[in-house]
Amino acid sequence: ALQTLLIVEDDPVFAELLIDYAVEKGFIPMLANRGDLGLEMAISELPDAIVLDIMLPVMDGWQILKKLKADPRTKDIPVHMMSAGNERDDRAKNEGAIGFLRKPVEQDALEEAFNLLSSARLKYHFKKVLVIEDQELQSNILTEELTSKGVEVEQAYTGDQALQILKEHKFDCIILDLNLPDISGFDLLDQIKAQPELTHVPVIINTAMELDQDKMDRILKHTEAMVLKSNKSNDRLIDEVSLFMNKLKEGDKKSITVKSATVDKGVSTMEKALRNKTVLITDDDMRNIFALSSALQVYEMNILIANNGREAINRLKENDNIDVVLMDIMMPEMDGYEAMKEIRKEKKYARLPIIALTAKAMKNDREKCIETGANDYISKPVDMDKLLSMLRVWLS
Repeated sequence: ALQTLLIVEDDPVFAELLIDYAVEKGFIPMLANRGDLGLEMAISELPDAIVLDIMLPVMDGWQILKKLKADPRTKDIPVHMMSAGNERDDRAKNEGAIGFLRKPVEQDALEEAFNLLSSARLKYHFKKVLVIEDQELQSNILTEELTSKGVEVEQAYTGDQALQILKEHKFDCIILDLNLPDISGFDLLDQIKAQPELTHVPVIINTAMELDQDKMDRILKHTEAMVLKSNKSNDRLIDEVSLFMNKLKEGDKKSITVKSATVDKGVSTMEKALRNKTVLITDDDMRNIFALSSALQVYEMNILIANNGREAINRLKENDNIDVVLMDIMMPEMDGYEAMKEIRKEKKYARLPIIALTAKAMKNDREKCIETGANDYISKPVDMDKLLSMLRVWLS
């Protein structure tokens, strides 16, 4: 879930540092080295967040901040100011910035600034959420958590109540529990998504239920719906909601002109290599599947899912158009090693790229993966950038 960050900074060395840091934090950076250019890019690109220096050529940071806050298109974008001058720290906040950094910048201050930008972005992306959950305690905990982050929440305890509330209010996001007293969550999802004005409202399904492929397909056929398998841990849910919302923001589809050529090239060639390719994700842990599938859907990949090796083999038999397989090693019924051996026995799968996912990053593990048929290997927790590079290599 990459968000865009506009960096307005005329010092090339510091700009480079900020670009590297932004990439590391999951942003796509854009750079403007003059004030007037920064303001232009803020309006044309509508980034998710802005880091703004004060002493700039042509137009200074204060003038830019004032104009950004006065323009309805940009007024909600979180802006973090920084300067080597002797400005008063509180001036930035009084004028609408979310924070102020004094140069030279310490590592932990930079870390804090980026965390601030992330939490501010959360408010920017969803101001109003409907929580549909029949357990009052769970609903209240979640509501409290969201409210503390500046989000307005309505609560519904039944499907009927939810549909009624949806007639009267507009929401940026819906969080849905599948176990409701009066209607199945799946039916409710279908009903919500059947209404044209609600088609594009993101729905996050929060469930501890085991979901088979049919149930998953039923959810995933709706464009903006995702499942979060959780033991209902709310902090993680909020983070996931935020990531999901950011990913859906239409800006995601815009091609972003990054002044730093390497990042730009990385994004466009990555998109070309992955777009419309079909990946089979084989893992018995739904959370891993969703972390991977939501990250890969950003690149317009088609996702198929299997919960163990046996299912993976069946999926391959049913679908001739699978381009790559991500194979977890430790799974019940048939593990990844066995599954890869079986797959490689078939001549037609001789050239099918398989990337093994294993929790144990041990040397002999790697060798065993390659021996049993994997083309490549990545250890969990999966580093998404590394996986994307691997996919690009095997798919191009």
